Amino acid sequence: MDNNSISILIVDDDINYRTILCDYLKNEGYDVGSAGSAEEAVDKLEKDFFNIIVSDLKLPEKSGIDLLKTVKSRSKEVEMIILTAFGSVDSAVAALKIGACDYLVKPLSLEELSITIKRLVEKINLKNYASYFKREIFKRFFIGKSKAAAKVIEDITVAAKSNLNVLISGESGTGKELSANLLHRLSPRRDNPFIIVDSCNLSENLFESELFGHERGSFTGADALKKGLLEYADKGTLFIDEIGEVSGIIQSKLLRIIDTKSFRRVGSSKNIFIDTRIITATNKNLKKMVDEGRFRGDLFYRISGFMIELPPLRERKEDIPHLAHYFMTKENKIQFSKPISHSAMDKLMNYEWPGNVRELKNVIERGIVLSEGKDEIPEEAIQLEVSRGKGFNAGNNFEIFEKNLSLKEIEEKYISYLLSKGLTKLEIAKVIGESERSVYRKLSTIKI
Repeated sequence: MDNNSISILIVDDDINYRTILCDYLKNEGYDVGSAGSAEEAVDKLEKDFFNIIVSDLKLPEKSGIDLLKTVKSRSKEVEMIILTAFGSVDSAVAALKIGACDYLVKPLSLEELSITIKRLVEKINLKNYASYFKREIFKRFFIGKSKAAAKVIEDITVAAKSNLNVLISGESGTGKELSANLLHRLSPRRDNPFIIVDSCNLSENLFESELFGHERGSFTGADALKKGLLEYADKGTLFIDEIGEVSGIIQSKLLRIIDTKSFRRVGSSKNIFIDTRIITATNKNLKKMVDEGRFRGDLFYRISGFMIELPPLRERKEDIPHLAHYFMTKENKIQFSKPISHSAMDKLMNYEWPGNVRELKNVIERGIVLSEGKDEIPEEAIQLEVSRGKGFNAGNNFEIFEKNLSLKEIEEKYISYLLSKGLTKLEIAKVIGESERSVYRKLSTIKI
């Protein structure tokens, strides 16, 4: 908040003195008003908002203390400075106990007043930022009041204040990309770019070109110089989704980038230095992958300066009613959401939600459509079986248990089955509780 956004009210019965203060603060860039008495000040406060009030202690009829009590009874957001003569310092100290933020002794140094107000402006900015911080978290992320949600809110709050690289882990559908975006928006880097790198949709060569950029003529088809995502993320945040999917070669290059804060475009020998915070996300157990030699331990420790674990929805079921209301109103732009019947809510509460919040969102949106023309969302409109593809008997169709297939092979056969039933890639993503990007990646490895 700059000076032009800060409004100050000067309250003093000496019109000449009041004019001097007003003119000085206007020259400092503040929006300034004035009043000659406590009563006049209260009238102005009813019509306009002032961030700061600078008031003389001695005023006609009602004193500066009386004005202070009135102001604090109406709003705790307004900061008040008391001006007092040397002999009335005890009264000024009493004003501090009531809620004044500071007092200055007359004859007043204009420079001292300026310093005091600048200090208050910093305080106001911090308070506004803290309010914005909390408001954004509850508005854009963990809807509800569960302990699990509160823990994530606390973690994001702490992580956003630091410059550490952050690793966000959690099952598919828990909101990892949303969490990374929120963390960026609440960090000191919020005015700079938030760049997303999707590891699933890029081959090793494409990943390198997208991340680092390339020089003209560095490979066939490189007709012009191309900046990489790392370059665009300078001073901001680079979010690498599905970090557990990147190859060993890319892992090595990411490690070097983090260590040296520099990289080279493909086909170039020139180092480009960057100031970029890296946030990564995974639905895999990276520690286990490190133990198995499938992920570099040194890279793991570089990207996990701060770790945030997103809880599955089954561990925060008390948030389901709040989330359901949110998806019906905010997400679908419905002003008044219809109630969910008791039996329908029981159905939601008793389900294990393997697809987590993303799956709940899909179920609620489908329920809205299926309950059109009805006063409430009935139990039959909550189609959990459709959301997870229930009704497909994997054992009978593929004899998976007799064949001792791996989990990956079972998943591939299941996806093939869903394709044979005419489901789109987006519908398959909803059924298996993963992102559409992840389904595209898996389809590329399946022989259909």
